[in-house]
Amino acid sequence: MLTLSSTTSETSSNMTLLFYVIFGFMLLMFLFRAGLGYKRYKNSIYPHIYDNYLIDYFYKLNVFRDASKSGLLKKLIGYHRLNYANITNNEGKLVTQIITLIHAKGILSIAYLTSEGKYGGSDSGNWYIKRTEDGNDKKYKIENPVIYLKEYNLHLSQALEGRKTQSLIAVPDNTDITNLHSSYKVVRYSELENMFKEADCGYGLNNAEIDEVYEKLGGKVDRK
Repeated sequence: MLTLSSTTSETSSNMTLLFYVIFGFMLLMFLFRAGLGYKRYKNSIYPHIYDNYLIDYFYKLNVFRDASKSGLLKKLIGYHRLNYANITNNEGKLVTQIITLIHAKGILSIAYLTSEGKYGGSDSGNWYIKRTEDGNDKKYKIENPVIYLKEYNLHLSQALEGRKTQSLIAVPDNTDITNLHSSYKVVRYSELENMFKEADCGYGLNNAEIDEVYEKLGGKVDRK
């Protein structure tokens, strides 16, 4: 009996040690993946949407697979949902990224660009971006987000049964937009917080209606 008790105790200790080893390994992998993604995060639009990187963004996205709610936006505007859309052309090339914010005062769609430099363009034709690389000024042609934002808003209008929406274009802070002439308001990332607080389509949505719109745009709502 004494030998059996000793063996049982030893097995229990080994199982506990194994649990901690596995847990520690999983934690290290989680933090490693988080570290890899932080540089991309901090230079993006996301710090102006989410309260913090590790919990409000990375944990929600990678554990819950749902980043449709933001701690920062909850404090600014209350209950809401975020929908992300990657817009591609006929060749399957990514041309525009759009965030749709569904909130108590309506719907706001944001086409956001990620490159820094000097932008130029209007509602029609291609846009361009100029930047200095290795001491040389270079000019690149890029897709016009206005065109795709208009197309996206037509899709939104159908999904929302004609409800009014608001739209804008967001660019990084270190960006010159003096040569942009767009029918949509163009703002820098750091201006988004005010845009969120001022967004108002002239009608109200309750929490259930916000979730309903989110589902119409392809989102999944846990109704448990």
